[in-house]
Amino acid sequence: MAIWEFTAGNSRLRVVSGEVVLGQRVKLVLRRFAILILLCGGIPAIPQKLANAQFPPAPGTGPGLPETVEAIERGRVTTRILYVTAHPDDESSAVLTYLARGLHADVALLSLTRGEGGQNDLGPEQAPQLGLIRTQELQAATRGYGVKLYFTRAKDFGFSKTPEETEKVWGEQVLDDMVRVIRNFRPNVVINGWGGVHGGHGHHQAAGLLTPKAVQLAADPSFQLHGPASEKKDLLPWGERKPVVVLDLDRSEKPQGYLLPLDETSSLNGKTWREIGLDAFANHRSQGIAVFLGSPFLRRPIALKREDGGELNPAMLAQPLGPLDEDYEEGNMGVDPLMRAVDSALAAGRDAALRLDWKAAASSLVEAGRKLNDVPKPNPVANTPEPLLSLARSTERKREKVENALALVAGLRLDATADRSEIVPGETFTVRVESRHREGISGDFKKPALRLPPEWSVAKEEPESGNVIRFTVQTTPKPPRIGDGPAVAILPEPPPLMTASQEAVMGGYSFTVVSPVTSVRSTSTRVDRMTPLVVPPYTLAVEPKQALENLTKPRKPFDVLLRVHSYATEPGQVHLGLVVPKGWKGSAPVALKFNGTGDRYARLTVTPPQKLAAGRYKITAYAERTADRSRGLKAERFTLSLEPLPTLPTELWSEPAQCVVHAFGVQVPQNLRVGYVTAEGEPIPDALRRLGVQADMLDAKELAFGDLSRFRAIVVGVRAYELRPELPGANQRLLDYVSNGGTLVVQYNRDFIWDKQEPAPYPALISPPLPPAKEGAAPTPRPLPRITDEDSPVKFLKPNDPLLNTPNKMAQEDFKGWVQERGLYFWTQFDPKYTPLLAMNDPGEPELNGGLVYAHYGKGTYIYTGLAFFRQLPDGVPGAYRLFVNLLSASRAK
Repeated sequence: MAIWEFTAGNSRLRVVSGEVVLGQRVKLVLRRFAILILLCGGIPAIPQKLANAQFPPAPGTGPGLPETVEAIERGRVTTRILYVTAHPDDESSAVLTYLARGLHADVALLSLTRGEGGQNDLGPEQAPQLGLIRTQELQAATRGYGVKLYFTRAKDFGFSKTPEETEKVWGEQVLDDMVRVIRNFRPNVVINGWGGVHGGHGHHQAAGLLTPKAVQLAADPSFQLHGPASEKKDLLPWGERKPVVVLDLDRSEKPQGYLLPLDETSSLNGKTWREIGLDAFANHRSQGIAVFLGSPFLRRPIALKREDGGELNPAMLAQPLGPLDEDYEEGNMGVDPLMRAVDSALAAGRDAALRLDWKAAASSLVEAGRKLNDVPKPNPVANTPEPLLSLARSTERKREKVENALALVAGLRLDATADRSEIVPGETFTVRVESRHREGISGDFKKPALRLPPEWSVAKEEPESGNVIRFTVQTTPKPPRIGDGPAVAILPEPPPLMTASQEAVMGGYSFTVVSPVTSVRSTSTRVDRMTPLVVPPYTLAVEPKQALENLTKPRKPFDVLLRVHSYATEPGQVHLGLVVPKGWKGSAPVALKFNGTGDRYARLTVTPPQKLAAGRYKITAYAERTADRSRGLKAERFTLSLEPLPTLPTELWSEPAQCVVHAFGVQVPQNLRVGYVTAEGEPIPDALRRLGVQADMLDAKELAFGDLSRFRAIVVGVRAYELRPELPGANQRLLDYVSNGGTLVVQYNRDFIWDKQEPAPYPALISPPLPPAKEGAAPTPRPLPRITDEDSPVKFLKPNDPLLNTPNKMAQEDFKGWVQERGLYFWTQFDPKYTPLLAMNDPGEPELNGGLVYAHYGKGTYIYTGLAFFRQLPDGVPGAYRLFVNLLSASRAK
């Protein structure tokens, strides 16, 4: 054991060295072509100054006066606060905004999941695609809050009723990731967003239980993280440093604890912290947040209170500069002379910025940076004790804040724009780097440089003007290795592929400005900036992505339509073909020639065998390139699809170029024609078309004036009464259609809309009845009726009912292989005129019988179902197809 002491001014840092053991490396495999886009930037094809106007920064993130003053003030506060929650949109936007932009603390948000198990109000994306969209939405929101963002690898598997189920699914990895974030960010305060919550969503309850446990493990030297050894020095537990304080949020109607002044008006922004936060919170568009922005719940007062029951001193939320290391220093915790000088310089810089005296502001910030250079630095030895590492980290955090503020004051920034968005390995491309700073700001601004993947190099540098350089970059035929592992998994998106940097020396103080290299894609109607990404030279789009072989009918050949996109700028030729399952036949490969970038199309044919077993079959498309030694190209087969998401076309989704064929038997009435009222870009109409059903989409005009009698059935899609504003007004026409002999199948709607509108022909409610109130007790929350266990046993209440027998006889086998859940928003109270057909329950809960209910109304049939057909049909679940066809066939043939 060794004891080290450093003295600076009147502060003393005492270090006791010891031995710390970290864990083993574990590899996390990420997609090679993970596509994650940043939305900000400019256009290379038009003058650069005009281009920048196309991309106004998000509020709170630009280079204006409010942001600059906030950046300076942030340098004067040392508190770091980590806010932990379960999903995107769980966070309190008002609290985060007040802490980060009001108190100027260093704040980070940790969302345990990316929200892929939720719903999508905007389009058809579900599961991982929805997780990508919600990640981008939360990242946009956190820019407005002014906070950093982290995730864990916990899976959002949909609604969970217990924390035990959630923790079982999440496993130990979630705790490992939480500890990694805590040790990386090293907060002084952790806000447990779901602390003390013992009901409702199991994910919320689990987040509240895991947060204090993760805080304890982060400080425990015996807890070893999985990951590469290179991370050890940055992820050490902190041993005897000041303990982390865990706080709970109280969002009840009468919160107890320290009430946050969320409705105070920002003197810089002219809005309250709550208003600023809600402006950013509105980015959660896929979750239909806009309809809730006026909710009284979001306007409630919010209090913070310590989980340990101690008294909360509000000053801990914004500790000013004081000792050299606010985390570790023993003894005198007063203000060190160096830190007092840094704070005075920052205060002078703030005052100068408010006077718009940028030269004086820059001089003050340079002085602050110089003072930080006087803080003693530990020698870089292999076994540097943690307290010395803590001092180095503390000083570096302060330096980053000062230099960020200095760059804003000086107006120093780099615009680094690549000439393409997609980069093919082996090709060259250019990056235009323009450096700017305010007039009247003097300094030595060095030549910008590029940081590239190790395999790439700068082939040429061409000055275009005094402050613009164009770099020509040479790539290699082998794609660069994309960073992976736990350290990347906790970030909202991987680090940028390339960055531009410039060293600046102002008043003898040297610092570096770094900017990601971006690229711009523009059309006549929109302009988007994004990070360049590495792509294969050829990608394929397959249509259809899914096909259905009905085993009750003879096998027939079917077409697979392919679009091949060349990202390669050089001419080339590929042979296009299909890899089919054993016993299947595919047409011969075809040759396609390209003159450079662009699309080519081909039609290939697949013939399944006459004797085909039920199951799921994959047909993989490929584009094969022959070797070309003269160009250094090896023979290679490409099988990747890379397509924009319908809801967020700036995001490209990578997956194998495949057509998945679902083979099973299902009886479908001939000439079955269905009208469909969709609101979310649902996948069910396409699933019906794969069966041979004619599914016509009904718009507002058709609902109001169309001839509905031409349909044997009409389907009202998921949440349509909430998301289709014309539907309530057209509801009587739909009921008249039923009365005249039609079938109306209504899928789930949320309780607050359904119970308010009551659109069914006879009374029916989703919300359970209120339990008897106990005197003096708070109202008991009513759990929403849903079955989260996709394997929940299903009881046939009316086994001989035609809906369970015609044209397909349903059996227990039909409820096997369901995904994520049985259903949601079941009816709990309904008129005796309705007939329930199925009963099911989650483990340990009473049966629910409102998941599939029908009534005869006039000459027709009205059906309500909360069963999750919108998940089952796209996944090719045979029993869900058979049951849905039965529902569509309830009334007489048209």
